[in-house]
Amino acid sequence: MSGPRLDTAIIGMACVFPQAPDLQAFWDNILSGVDAITDPPADWGADLVYDPASADNDRLYTKRGGYLGDLATFDPLRFGVMPRSVDGGEPEHFLALRLAQDALIDAGYAERPFSRARTGVILGRGTYANRGFVTVLQHTFAVDQTIRLLAQLHPEHTPEELAELKRRLKAALPPFNGETAPSLAHSVMCGRIANRLDLMGPAYSVDAACASTLIAVEAGMRDLAAGSCDMVLAGGIQISTTYPISILFSQLGALSHSGRVRPFHPQADGTLLGEGAGIVVLKRLADAERDGDRIYAVIKAVGTASDGRAVG
Repeated sequence: MSGPRLDTAIIGMACVFPQAPDLQAFWDNILSGVDAITDPPADWGADLVYDPASADNDRLYTKRGGYLGDLATFDPLRFGVMPRSVDGGEPEHFLALRLAQDALIDAGYAERPFSRARTGVILGRGTYANRGFVTVLQHTFAVDQTIRLLAQLHPEHTPEELAELKRRLKAALPPFNGETAPSLAHSVMCGRIANRLDLMGPAYSVDAACASTLIAVEAGMRDLAAGSCDMVLAGGIQISTTYPISILFSQLGALSHSGRVRPFHPQADGTLLGEGAGIVVLKRLADAERDGDRIYAVIKAVGTASDGRAVG
């Protein structure tokens, strides 16, 4: 199917990618040909699962990827977010909020008035087992499973001893409670942005695998073309690429054994996973020109299709 045909202007941008804390650094890396693929940070857990000689379903044959590391930062007080709600939540929620505001600032609308009632937020995001959701699984399935197994192997332990062990196991994990729960709900991410930035247009996320960001932009263009929005923040985000996600792609055989991504190269042997986020501010081109906005680029149209039964 063909996408919207109304010319759409990109008037603001913000991003964070491996070795690129902001938009200027990312552009400089592109011009300099920087390869941001590295081994994961020390606390990622590669020592627990990395074994290139194993095909077991709990092992990785490559650990290389694009990792944000210390660049994934967020100041909760800047946005009126309770600090206690951040640790244990999904980092995507908070980085998306930070970048949404940065994109509006880049577009020149930090103080300049605009129609907040007609500004939407559409972001692409996968529904994989990211950092926050892994915490939930550990608090529930993992801890209970550990206690049951221990009780079977060591029946001499009293219920009180097992309860104390369970308490200690949970205390060693990031928190999971009523304060962190909202940032674990997939649908809350864009709603939080709309709430904190006082935007009253449509706010939702889309999941179309690798095409999620493109589909988010297409949806934003469609809302602009239909006249239901005058401005849209659109983009994509994937911040916490935990090793369970990499194991999933490892089982599919999709990851590069050589640890290198070489598109269209005869020796290309797969992809690698990366972390990062990018958000653009979209307006109808005619409106952007009328309002004197800086225009980075113009999107003429977007086309989408599925593979059907095609192979390769």
